[in-house]
Amino acid sequence: MRTLLLAFVLVGFCFAPAAAQNSSSPSPPQPALPASPPPPPRARALPSAADIKLAATIVFFYVRNDLATVPDVFAALKDSEAIAGTGLSRATLAGFFSMLFLQNRARVEGWIGAGADYPADSKSVLIFALWQSGNTDLIASLFHEEPGFLRDKPGNLYTLAPSRPVEMDLKWGAFFATGNPGFLATLVDALDPRRPLSGSNELDKSIRINAVQGLAYNVRQHEVLERYLVQRAEEASGSYKQALDTLLASRSAGFRPAPDRDGDFSGTIAMLKLPDKPAPGGGAPEATALSGEMPQARRGDTIGVTMLFSGMGLQKDLSADVSYDIKVTGPDGSVDPRSAQQGVTALKDKVGGRFNLVDSRSTLSIHFEPDDKPGPYRIDVLLKDNVGGRKVALTRSIELLDK
Repeated sequence: MRTLLLAFVLVGFCFAPAAAQNSSSPSPPQPALPASPPPPPRARALPSAADIKLAATIVFFYVRNDLATVPDVFAALKDSEAIAGTGLSRATLAGFFSMLFLQNRARVEGWIGAGADYPADSKSVLIFALWQSGNTDLIASLFHEEPGFLRDKPGNLYTLAPSRPVEMDLKWGAFFATGNPGFLATLVDALDPRRPLSGSNELDKSIRINAVQGLAYNVRQHEVLERYLVQRAEEASGSYKQALDTLLASRSAGFRPAPDRDGDFSGTIAMLKLPDKPAPGGGAPEATALSGEMPQARRGDTIGVTMLFSGMGLQKDLSADVSYDIKVTGPDGSVDPRSAQQGVTALKDKVGGRFNLVDSRSTLSIHFEPDDKPGPYRIDVLLKDNVGGRKVALTRSIELLDK
């Protein structure tokens, strides 16, 4: 048996971010996002790996504020299916790009490039964002269009008091770009049943429902939002405090840790059969996940071992620090010395939320040789949350067949 520790992400197990409020393109108020031609009805495809990556880049942009990722976002938007694939509404994207453009005025022209390269959906989002961010002068030069709403003065997304879902999505997009939960203050305040909103009972009910739904979904993914809600709950009283406490409790109720856990920190060992040959065309080869209590392998197989975990502690700046010790014990009870690793880095980086499922940044590769003894090979891992001070012992086995 040959083992090798690989310092890269073997496969992504992170969740796919969905729309902040709803993934449709509702008719917004004036000034409005320009309407797009409705696509023909068709079955909705599952999001691809590229869709998930694009959505995650946008939804968690504020975590690292890495401007090097922005050109890839604009390249993706040139695909007519990109927006639908992310599950993010046009208004959410418009709010995101509005803040991105506002904070990076000198880079905007280079990022967008030729406006003719974008499909109608993406074009409408970018034109609205240019107007909203005070970059109206670039619309004519990049897109050669002059929508009627350009005569209006854009409002302030931070102080905007939403009266319908599309305006809430604008604020969610601004939050994704900046990480500033202050953009969501009016949504949080809408949970206070004593606070007057629009003056219409029916509209107020809709606003409150949408606010609760958006906050409940996103608090499970964004640590900064949970911290903000905790702070607001400590300052609130009466029915408002009760509403905030209920929202925070829903986050806890929605968290499903793995069976092996220490408090919120939990993890599991994942095994994958690595491909024997490179993928056709030079692409990344696909690995096959191995399921069951005792998966099987044959001589000549290469098995990747990685850790999945969540619930780790985060520093104030959202930094996580998770490591692990690992060893592989053969059927005769001997430990392969090359598999015994101490203090391997699983995650040392900023993450959006501590309850998001994360895969280890390193993988142990096990290759079974022709003379390896058949039988069970046990993998023992001690997974350590170095911020939260918690540890989880994990064990899983794989059987090498005698043929």
